[in-house]
Amino acid sequence: MKVMAIAPYNGLKELMINLGEYEEFELQVEIGDLQEGVTLAKEALKKGIDVIISRGGTAELIQREVSIPVIEIEVSGYDMLRVLTLVKDYPGKTAIVGFSPISEGASTICEILDINMSSYKVREEEEIQPILVQLHREGYMNIIGDAVTVKKAENLGLNGILLTSGKESVLKSFQYAKKVHQFISSLKKNYLISHNIIQDETEGVVVYDSTFQLIFSNPYFKEKLNGLFEQKLNLKEALNKALNTGIFKTIISINNVFWRIKAYPLHDSEKKLVVFRINKHISKENQDSEGISIISFPNELTLNNNIITKSESMKKVLKNATIYSDTEESIWISGEEGTGKERLAQFIHFNSIRREYPLLVMDCAMIPKAKWDCLLDKDSHQGLISYNPNGSVFLKNIDALSFEVQIKLTNFLRECSNKYRFIVSSRKSVESLMKENFHQELYYLLASLTLVLPSLVERKEDIESLALLFIGELNIKFGKQIVGIRNNAKQELENIEWPGNINQLKQFIQESVLLADGPFLELTDIKKVMKDKSTISEINGIDLRGSLEEIERRIIKKVWLEEGMNQTKTAERLGINRTTLWRKLK
Repeated sequence: MKVMAIAPYNGLKELMINLGEYEEFELQVEIGDLQEGVTLAKEALKKGIDVIISRGGTAELIQREVSIPVIEIEVSGYDMLRVLTLVKDYPGKTAIVGFSPISEGASTICEILDINMSSYKVREEEEIQPILVQLHREGYMNIIGDAVTVKKAENLGLNGILLTSGKESVLKSFQYAKKVHQFISSLKKNYLISHNIIQDETEGVVVYDSTFQLIFSNPYFKEKLNGLFEQKLNLKEALNKALNTGIFKTIISINNVFWRIKAYPLHDSEKKLVVFRINKHISKENQDSEGISIISFPNELTLNNNIITKSESMKKVLKNATIYSDTEESIWISGEEGTGKERLAQFIHFNSIRREYPLLVMDCAMIPKAKWDCLLDKDSHQGLISYNPNGSVFLKNIDALSFEVQIKLTNFLRECSNKYRFIVSSRKSVESLMKENFHQELYYLLASLTLVLPSLVERKEDIESLALLFIGELNIKFGKQIVGIRNNAKQELENIEWPGNINQLKQFIQESVLLADGPFLELTDIKKVMKDKSTISEINGIDLRGSLEEIERRIIKKVWLEEGMNQTKTAERLGINRTTLWRKLK
């Protein structure tokens, strides 16, 4: 048995070395207080130390950081009596300042002995200095505490009295360390097989207690997810949900990989522990993830969940969207392509009570028909929707679904619509969809509430604000310093029809920013971009306006539609693989 003792002051180190000579375990003693002690403990862990012994706040901090047992040298009643007897006749006012084992214990002794002495409890080292400064102002002269408190008190000119641990407390900690090690050794023998299985799992396994402290994690978790897991997951919400309901499920995206999370409480444990099992679902580069994304945080364009507008029609849409976000009803958003339907879906989700959980975006125009069986399987691990009961599901471009898939989605909603929150969008109006024989029951299941986004032509008063927003982004992207738009240039922008709406405006502003030489977008910059675009005509049914990337996407999409939206045939005809096809379409 290897033991490291971390003493906050030299006298305790000497006492432990002397007493340790008569023990049967291997003892190493070091000096270290608070964070110094934590550093020593982490190094000890690498050296195969079985048990750590320390005192007060140092022991408390170490236990948060290491997975091996930490035995605390208690401040016994004898220790407190010694110090209180020592200082009872000291001149001036005396106060006790320290972590709970010290402050609460000393306070209890004072109460029993009817000693009038103030006591102050701290949780972190940073809390000590302000308390001592205030006590100094109030005329206190003597401060009882542990090593760090005494040091800080003396630096302020106060009389610091160290609350030391005696022989009895040290021997008691040695005995307890031996018992704990014996108990853990027995547990290791009994549970070695199950432990090794968990260690070798190709899924992440991690355990937290009810105070959100990490208790255990297996190698797979440490390698793939450590440091990123808590950034992507609201741990407090997840733990509370698992403890209160018995199970918690969600999905997250880390390093271009989708992960399914399932959490449940360990009911047999004395502490409230929650086990998280994290399985890799699919990689974004994998063709199985085509058209699927997970948004854990709002898009920057939502400007902290607020979409800025001067348009009365847009203000009405946002007012209704805000009201709808507080309901559990499904919401159908319609509007021309490029009007910001996905942005509005994010606005709704991240203003709702579900904001702590992901928005699962499923682009119906991109997901292969064969993939829907898995996605809609509520019992399968492949069923991403079933792993997002607390978040929202955004079915983007639902008008692109084949009638066959519409029927499957309708059947799914009949059984499960009350379990999930759906937001959907369509590029076509409801009237157009019904004329095209869109499944009516599916529409009514998903259109409990409806929103229609105005086109950019219908909200021309927003063109300047949107353009300035894009300029700010593009300045960062391209290292430009554009500070605004001339009035005549703004008027010219407002006179354009913008069939591609906000998307087209952004692309237009990008070209203008790149061409601009001065601090403002001038009318000449706008005219230059307009002239370039007017020289490009539509050939063979393909609109050749816009960037090379946009033209390429139109060509690919035209072939895709000609091949009946069969991605395999489209990829073969274009001479590219399916992953490249999906990426270019997206």
